[in-house]
Amino acid sequence: MKQRNSKARAARPEAAKKGRRDAHKDAAGRVHLTVHRDPASGHERVALRSPVFQEAWQNDVATAAANTAYAVLRGEPSVDGAIELARNAMAATSRLAAGLLARAPGGAVACRAGCDHCCYQAVGITPPEALAIVDHLRSTLSDAALERVARRVSDGHERTRDLPSSERFSPDHPCPFLESGRCSIYEVRPLSCRGMNSLDAGECATRLRDPEARAAFLASGKGGRSFMEPIRAFHAISAGLQLGLSELFRLDMRPLELTAAVHLLLTGPESLASEWIRGQRPFEPARGADQGKDPGPSGPIDALGRASGRDP
Repeated sequence: MKQRNSKARAARPEAAKKGRRDAHKDAAGRVHLTVHRDPASGHERVALRSPVFQEAWQNDVATAAANTAYAVLRGEPSVDGAIELARNAMAATSRLAAGLLARAPGGAVACRAGCDHCCYQAVGITPPEALAIVDHLRSTLSDAALERVARRVSDGHERTRDLPSSERFSPDHPCPFLESGRCSIYEVRPLSCRGMNSLDAGECATRLRDPEARAAFLASGKGGRSFMEPIRAFHAISAGLQLGLSELFRLDMRPLELTAAVHLLLTGPESLASEWIRGQRPFEPARGADQGKDPGPSGPIDALGRASGRDP
């Protein structure tokens, strides 16, 4: 159960075989990336055709993420490569978020270990993140422990599969990976979780657990009081990752819902991951009740931001 599918390692999308320098258009006919080749050195780099964020530093981060995706997958796109890329993105998001949070005034950020108020909502992730999470579970848990986690994920999926994000934000629907107030997959937690922070833990608790406060929060459409730079960093890295894999390798990078995606990977056919790396769309059942947009200048940002309950 812990062994990765050897066929998935070797799987390579036809789009990569035909050449990688022509980024394909999204569903709206847009192209956001271009690949430049230095005629002297032969070195290739990915660039944005035009900004997708208002902040220049976010465009730089998104471009760096797209370049990393191109470098990791260009030789032999594989499931293992996608997992490596997801782990790179996770580590980069944590480093960048930590550096940005260090600039916050002392004591301003209220998040602490064991504070789990943000772990009761739908969480948007990308396919590589889902693959990395399941790979982590299979490589670190015993068969018995993995079976228990799979049951908990399946139970959570059954309770929430048809609920919109507004109804998922509830003390009745904890993340299936939440154990005694702590994240059991902290090492491979989603990018959106890495950018999450709050300036008022009491406000978080009230917003989640008081029905009237929760209804007012959901009706406002606004996030809680947060230090925004780490959240913007997560959006930038996620956008670069989504655009890079979608446009340069023609992979389906429409956002998924965490519980549904992990449930699908743990209970679905072993071929699912290799089907995705070949350019198919096997993750369709994991897109959740709120259907996100195709990757574009606002698609990855809106879809994941909405799923995590935050403003970009």
